[in-house]
Amino acid sequence: MRMSRSLTIAGILAAGCCTSLAVSIARVKRAEAEALRSVVVTSRPGMRPALVVFGAETTLTGPSPELSARLSQALRLWRSGVAQMIVVSGGVAGSLDEVADMSTFLVEAGVPVQVIMEGRPGGNTRQTISTIERLGAEHSLSPWIAVSTPFHSRRIRDEARRAGIDVVVSGAKDSPETVDRAVHRVRVITEAIATVYYLLPPSITARVRTSTGTLRHSLPLYLAGVRVDVTSVPEHDDYP
Repeated sequence: MRMSRSLTIAGILAAGCCTSLAVSIARVKRAEAEALRSVVVTSRPGMRPALVVFGAETTLTGPSPELSARLSQALRLWRSGVAQMIVVSGGVAGSLDEVADMSTFLVEAGVPVQVIMEGRPGGNTRQTISTIERLGAEHSLSPWIAVSTPFHSRRIRDEARRAGIDVVVSGAKDSPETVDRAVHRVRVITEAIATVYYLLPPSITARVRTSTGTLRHSLPLYLAGVRVDVTSVPEHDDYP
């Protein structure tokens, strides 16, 4: 009797977890689709619209194609005139500094140095949102256009809402992790789990870094069966 009851409870819990995951995946995919639409922002008196680019892997020779895709998307938006400032936010792993490499990429692409602002800390999504909350208050920046991989949109929006920040997300549709279907499937699932994880207190989530060199970055690639990283080293002469 006890065994039967335990199995029933386990079954109910498993069904509940599967349902929650399915709902979370649907929300991630809905937000992903919205992040691929044209960006529309409403200016506010005394405030300057700004872009914030979320970091991804960088290497000894510069931003990976995944990070390059995000930066290229930010360039397109900045050149269209929707924002006046570009904040680059990411993490540091040893000698690899995402923020420094992102700044160099943008400068080499023709963005004036005075337009670029470093957003530190930015080792994970919550840190970056906290950083732009501070920068927005200090430099009168709002609304924000967050640039990342499309499937990252839901978590960015959730964190921004919790922080009370006005954010529109613009996704880089040509990101390698979106174009590669196997990687994309796994990324959507891990992102759905992450959106639930981020409901936990900041004191817990702050311990998880999602920047260069972390297991959070590489594990989904292995789960997708990718042995050669789709976000490997870019060619700098391909910068737009």
